Amino acid sequence: MPAAADNPLVTVIIATYNSAQTLKLSIESVLAQDFADYEVWIVGDACTDHSRQVVESFADERLHWINLATNSGSQGVPNNEGIRRARGEYIAYLGHDDLWFPWHLSGLVSFIQKTNADLVHPLSAVFSPAGLEYTVGPPSNGRTYENYFVFPSCWLHRRSLIEECGFWGDHFKLGRGVDLDLMRRVYLSGKQILFYPQLSMLKFPSARWGTYAADFQPPQAKYLEAMKRDSPGLQHELLIEAATLLARRTNPKMPVRQALRQLIRSLVHRAIDFCGIDNRFLERVRLWRCQWHRRRARKKRGLPPFRP
Repeated sequence: MPAAADNPLVTVIIATYNSAQTLKLSIESVLAQDFADYEVWIVGDACTDHSRQVVESFADERLHWINLATNSGSQGVPNNEGIRRARGEYIAYLGHDDLWFPWHLSGLVSFIQKTNADLVHPLSAVFSPAGLEYTVGPPSNGRTYENYFVFPSCWLHRRSLIEECGFWGDHFKLGRGVDLDLMRRVYLSGKQILFYPQLSMLKFPSARWGTYAADFQPPQAKYLEAMKRDSPGLQHELLIEAATLLARRTNPKMPVRQALRQLIRSLVHRAIDFCGIDNRFLERVRLWRCQWHRRRARKKRGLPPFRP
């Protein structure tokens, strides 16, 4: 197996907390990359399960494990620890319950070098227990990355970006997710963020799957097996399914509930544009809403309430 390079081109950071089942599958998708010039920092947020044993079972010198002494309750703190230890010119993130296609790193590295961008991301497919739910690509017409969410498991950015734009923020002080906050700061600093037109990441939101429930069975396993058998075939199948979903959603006979949801979103964005995105009152409302969503998401994942 490949040895860890003294100066790897890419540092992969996996923030994790007590999800050894999915962590094993995520790491497998990293080791299956057709690009080998990387190191991986798996940073436990004070894990108490057998995540360390999972990492060590691969016996790969590119994998490094560290477990934080105190649980932070956010990916931001483990990600910052990984960044401080990173040796790569580029940094990529992978959620402990997400998967990469084998061409994920090679495609993004080639794209960021060719375009000289600061941060790049591919198309991602998001799954719920009902199957493929939606895809995330570039912002729609009229929108920018100032207020647009892209899963960090898609990101590849220059390490120097953190030096210029700052580390991941404190989730207790932010009125938006730590990932959305960092992406916004990168955009507002004038850095170039580009979309790479290739499906290369599969997302399994833990709140949708109840990852920490006692009877949880990781859905990632069957997709990882499908990748091993025929990655291009799986990608083609998912792209056809995504196109079918898009066709249904753009159908003139939109369900009333969906139409109302889109109307509310539109009104919210108009209110933000009118008041200013950094309006103090809106920031307080956003902070309350963000913390409420965090508490709700922890409950859906099967985690107890977090008390700092």
